[in-house]
Amino acid sequence: MKKYILLLLAITAIGLSSCKKEVLVPNDNGLPNKTYLRYIQPGDWRQDGNTLSVFLPLPDLDKATFENDEVALSISRLDNDLYDKLPLVDNARSYSYTYAVGGITLYLQNAADLSVPPTRPTDKSRVKIILITSSL
Repeated sequence: MKKYILLLLAITAIGLSSCKKEVLVPNDNGLPNKTYLRYIQPGDWRQDGNTLSVFLPLPDLDKATFENDEVALSISRLDNDLYDKLPLVDNARSYSYTYAVGGITLYLQNAADLSVPPTRPTDKSRVKIILITSSL
């Protein structure tokens, strides 16, 4: 009986000793993430071939931010209280983005057939841009 108890204690000790409590502290460099809201009117979309695009200038997207941090986008396509994370494919429409120093370009394509341009949005959209600060 003692052998079984010792075996159970040994297994428990090994199992508990391998557990490690890890505390993650966001932004330990003291810099906060930044959130920006941008609005896109239907007339803001520019057609280039079979793609619609809109450029969103963002002066805070400087060289250091570009090199060290992350840029995340969400879109509220009807400017309501519902955001979709990008990239997104919905209802045969594909939304994606690229970013460079100085701004972000949002793209809209026809997901079902890339040789056909997408239908231009008829509603105002709201875009949430988040610059996620990384600690090096």
